[in-house]
Amino acid sequence: MKPILRFKTISGERFFRWLIPGQFGIAFIITVVVMTAAMCKNGLNVSGFFSTLDQWQRGFWDASLMVFTMQMLLILVFGYSIAISPKMYRILKAIAELPQSGGQAVVIATVISMVASWLNWGLGLVAGAIFVRLAGHSLQSRKNPFNYPLLGASGYSGMMIWHGGLSGSAPLKAAEPGHLKSMVPSDIPVPDTIEITSTLLSGSTLLITLFTCLAVVATSIFLYRLGYVNNHNSEIPPLIAESAPNADSVTGAERLEFNKWPAYLISLLIFGFLIHKGIHEKSLGFFTPNVVISILLGTGLWLHGSLRAYMLSIDRAMTSAAGVVLLFPFYFGIIGLLRYSGLTTEITGWFVAHAGVGTFPLLVFVSSALLNLLIPSGGGQWAVQGPIILESGLRLGIPLENVIMSFVYGDQLTNMLQPFWAIPLLYITRIKASELLGYTFFIFLAGLLIFSLGILLLF
Repeated sequence: MKPILRFKTISGERFFRWLIPGQFGIAFIITVVVMTAAMCKNGLNVSGFFSTLDQWQRGFWDASLMVFTMQMLLILVFGYSIAISPKMYRILKAIAELPQSGGQAVVIATVISMVASWLNWGLGLVAGAIFVRLAGHSLQSRKNPFNYPLLGASGYSGMMIWHGGLSGSAPLKAAEPGHLKSMVPSDIPVPDTIEITSTLLSGSTLLITLFTCLAVVATSIFLYRLGYVNNHNSEIPPLIAESAPNADSVTGAERLEFNKWPAYLISLLIFGFLIHKGIHEKSLGFFTPNVVISILLGTGLWLHGSLRAYMLSIDRAMTSAAGVVLLFPFYFGIIGLLRYSGLTTEITGWFVAHAGVGTFPLLVFVSSALLNLLIPSGGGQWAVQGPIILESGLRLGIPLENVIMSFVYGDQLTNMLQPFWAIPLLYITRIKASELLGYTFFIFLAGLLIFSLGILLLF
């Protein structure tokens, strides 16, 4: 890597470290800021203080938002479990042996990450990382030149399209009956649902996603052809798949968990029900977070092949979900403060006063991209920002599907600058964050161009 690029990546890492605290620290700071604003509105006295605490707690333990937390948790964990299954490992290992050069590996890593992340972001995050590690080891052992940090950035690039894919938090929640009505004041008319055919599977969304994928592939190839080779200073050890649990010493009823047929039976029952429901619905209106979770559960059970193997994979995958479990209630507390103190109405009024029909989607996109640097969870960010942009969009008469997708594009864009979700990839590949950010920045620029043009031309 040339000195100027290395300087930029190191400086970028130090800048993020200096400016942005850890994720719990960010949640704390935002809570304090919003709580202070709510107190100013409620009254700077004892009564106002306890009213503010009550509003915070009402959001903190909101029953519908707790359901939301569990849905996002299961989507992450079940997708992660699929990625670490032995069958998926064998597929990725076979593909990792195909590239004969670092350039070919970069293209394949990008495609794997993009396709897998579009299907499920947890799957894409881990599958991309596993491929990068396997391909890096293969190229290094064959003494083929390659750029390992760039390969890692390509394996992470799918996080820039995940929210516009089949596990996108905001569009899936919008397709869930009653969710939109729970996000805005009761006196504002709002549709009960917005089907994914108007958001995730609309022509404009698929077109923007396709051009984004092509732009990222082109950017990765361009960066590789600049001629920077970084074969990694230390040896990249092989990545060994976890072996199936040994049932030789197991006796009695416990052997049930080691047999294949219970896992296959549950999987068949799940898919049988979903096929039946899909045939009778005759539309994709039934495609909600619960359906996505069911698909991931059935697929994971089938791939792992036994109840015990699947349970062990879930135990391993849960380590990636700590941020969702801990931080989502704090994000919901922020929602409570905004909603019940009346701050949401005032912020919405500002949006309506300063944005027109033509500029509002772009304003949502920019604000979503900036907020994602502070709240890197798409679901958590939707919970905080969703009520404001939905109410503003309704008052301006903008189609809600355009509002939602503008939010989606901004949220996923700055994942290339926010290293929070890259932690599993950094752990698996042993690439440093400073090395990764130097290349994901250029992927960010490609996405910024495509998303901005897409919103301006298609919304």
